[in-house]
Amino acid sequence: MSKKVLSILLIISLAFNMAVIGGFIYRQLFFLRFHPKGPGFQHIPTHFREEFEITRERIHPFRQDFMQCKKEFMEGLMTETFNSELLDRKLKETLEKQMLMEHELGALLIRLRSEMTPEEAKRFFKPEFLKNRNIRNKMFKRRKQ
Repeated sequence: MSKKVLSILLIISLAFNMAVIGGFIYRQLFFLRFHPKGPGFQHIPTHFREEFEITRERIHPFRQDFMQCKKEFMEGLMTETFNSELLDRKLKETLEKQMLMEHELGALLIRLRSEMTPEEAKRFFKPEFLKNRNIRNKMFKRRKQ
């Protein structure tokens, strides 16, 4: 290869390397600024973290049913033929599944609270924890298999 081609390849390689390093630095510096590590699960004792894992597994089928029913309802709204009776039934079914999911989650939270001390409950159920969507979503994220 000529010296000119090698110089061009070297410059391109350096540019890609700098882009990768820049992306890593950007992610470390700026991503963390906008997504700070909130209260997370650090303030929760280990045995309650294990309970969260069990809760997630128990709630997942309810949530999956609800999301499937909700999807079917939305698909029914998109169809060319409009059938309000069918959509009404699907809406009622969706609401029932959501209510079952919420009821199960509430019952699990009550059981979890019964095992906590008042201090643990104050830390766990404080408004900042409940407002943080990332934490709520972490409870329901399905593990990658």
